[in-house]
Amino acid sequence: MTLQECENQFLKNNLYLLANHYNIDAAQAQVLQAKIWDNPSFGFEVNAWSPNSEKKYFNAGTDGEKAGYIQQLIHIGGQRKNQIELAKTNTKIAELDFNMLLRDLKFQLRQNFFAIYYDAQSIKEIDKQLESLKTLIDAYSVQTQKGNVALKDQVRLQNLFLSLQTDRNELMTEIIENRRNLETLLSSEKNIDILPTPTDQEIAIYQKPITTKIDELQKIAIENRPDLQKAEKIIEANNWNLKYQKSLSIPDLTLGAAYDQRGGAFNNQTDLTIGLPLPLWNKNKGNIKIAKLLITQADAQKKQQIVEINNDVKSAYLKYVEQKNSFEKIKSPVPENLKTVYDGVYNNFSKRNISMLEFTDFLESYNQSIISMNKIYKSYITACEEINYSIASKLF
Repeated sequence: MTLQECENQFLKNNLYLLANHYNIDAAQAQVLQAKIWDNPSFGFEVNAWSPNSEKKYFNAGTDGEKAGYIQQLIHIGGQRKNQIELAKTNTKIAELDFNMLLRDLKFQLRQNFFAIYYDAQSIKEIDKQLESLKTLIDAYSVQTQKGNVALKDQVRLQNLFLSLQTDRNELMTEIIENRRNLETLLSSEKNIDILPTPTDQEIAIYQKPITTKIDELQKIAIENRPDLQKAEKIIEANNWNLKYQKSLSIPDLTLGAAYDQRGGAFNNQTDLTIGLPLPLWNKNKGNIKIAKLLITQADAQKKQQIVEINNDVKSAYLKYVEQKNSFEKIKSPVPENLKTVYDGVYNNFSKRNISMLEFTDFLESYNQSIISMNKIYKSYITACEEINYSIASKLF
């Protein structure tokens, strides 16, 4: 799979993203709920027992008594508006949480993708060496039994074989772990090993230099980072909460109508009813104070978030510069030179022009060089991705 294919499958199948998206749907439902008016109240009364000469139960006729009312609670302090705006802001926070999760998981996906790719490149080279060494060891084993070569030469080859096998096992352990993470991110349920195979364009994109300075990168991060945007939205939500708590201290109005057949001043009496609680003791002072403190707290957290973002960008940039220097030193003719020297050494060893000690020493250094180069490639791309991650934007 190419990197693009992996990302497409990730966006389509990842269950973490699917589950987190329901938080947005739930927050949107809260906005819908906040817009709904309170239900009206309805009541009905009927005479249970007439104490007069008729002695009737439930006398609701023309000479009986029945009454009814309907009432509607009306918020007059802006509570409904403030509650709606608070719910809308919470929806934005849920969307930013989703964006933060998406950013984190895409960063993990790219790290795992290239880690598997470059470790697999090292294993591919080691497997070639193991195959060649196995052939040499078998040949030397036969010649050792015939007394044509010294046993120490066969042992030296075997030690080199074991050393390479150990390196391979360590690399394979890392590949298995990274593949597990990658397959989890892709929500892959099939028992198929994913082999990351980036295109030339997907690798070449990382080789372009960064011309942007640290302070400019920090400005980009301040504009784009979803965690800072969330901190700002939390401040906004707390401001709406303060307005909402203040509006709760304003009494609500209850407006209604009532009908009474015989119990009022007149027969078939119809009344207008108005109710208003007296704000004598509960003025919601505690919740208002809490809302103010939450605003102060959120503002301090936002300032701290800015400090952390600037430090994240600076750290990522310095790592990039360091890895870039290492990458520049090995990306040109070094791999080709190594391969040329390897072919020459192997041919000369076959012709007995160099000793066993020289041959095995060269193979050890050659294989370590191949492994080290792939680690540098891997570390360099990781450094590039850390810059992308720190500024929440794509430079590569």
